[in-house]
Amino acid sequence: MTKENSMTRENSKILISAAGGKVGQHVVTQLAQKKVSARAGVHSQAKASALRETGVDAAVLDFESPESITAAFKGIDTLFLVTPGSPDQGRYEDNLLADAKRVGVKRIVKLSGKIAEHHTVGFSKWNREAEQKIKQSGIPYTILRGKFFMQNLFGSAAQIKQGAFTAGPAAKRIALLDARDIAATAVATLTEEGHAGKTYDLNGPELLDGHAQAAVFSSVLGRPVRYLDVSAADFIGQLKSFGLPPWMVEAFGVAVADSEIPGDQSSAQIERLLHRKPGTLAQFIKDYRAAFQA
Repeated sequence: MTKENSMTRENSKILISAAGGKVGQHVVTQLAQKKVSARAGVHSQAKASALRETGVDAAVLDFESPESITAAFKGIDTLFLVTPGSPDQGRYEDNLLADAKRVGVKRIVKLSGKIAEHHTVGFSKWNREAEQKIKQSGIPYTILRGKFFMQNLFGSAAQIKQGAFTAGPAAKRIALLDARDIAATAVATLTEEGHAGKTYDLNGPELLDGHAQAAVFSSVLGRPVRYLDVSAADFIGQLKSFGLPPWMVEAFGVAVADSEIPGDQSSAQIERLLHRKPGTLAQFIKDYRAAFQA
């Protein structure tokens, strides 16, 4: 950040919604490392208390409680906006945007996801509607579109420990991205100038199909790990067997069924924002080896 930009932002205070999430927790840490004034919005008093013990300004942020939202926004002029992908997303964001306007927030950075324009249900629909509301709010905004977090692989850790895992059809090639790099991108756009009105597609440095992902696990862990190639229909059946709510099964089902990933799949935009390449899957596995090691 230049001296001029640093001076521009020196009196700013940033609210991080969903500060306990995959990306939000790293945004909190990285802003603290840069000594940027911020407040972590979390969903329980226990989490808020734990953060305060580490020196982080934290508040309970209930997306459906006007009193909670008003308290969290006190003294805030910049918002990192993250809400859970669900049918309630629109209502949550309406509530947060209303208070952002009330207190005069001057900048919003929104974590969104890849959008397939032909989808009429699921994550693409919710993200598309959320982005439109932000654009109509009149508040300067930046949208970060990231989808395939490496951290989602923690959900397959038990399978990987046993030597085989799946997330649907093996042929789909995806550019997995470390949530720590998404957070670094958020920090850059929250604290630097020149990003207003921009939408950035964020991707990892490698396009990997399921078998290639398994090969990386095998190499780093030093033991065989296989990818189980299952059809989209069979994978959706597995999701149903886990007892997930129907709306979640439908949303994941739509995402898994697509053979093509919408939008740019290169890492060019995130490299420009970070002035470096994002981390590889191999580095992620090395950093979190204990989660996957049998």
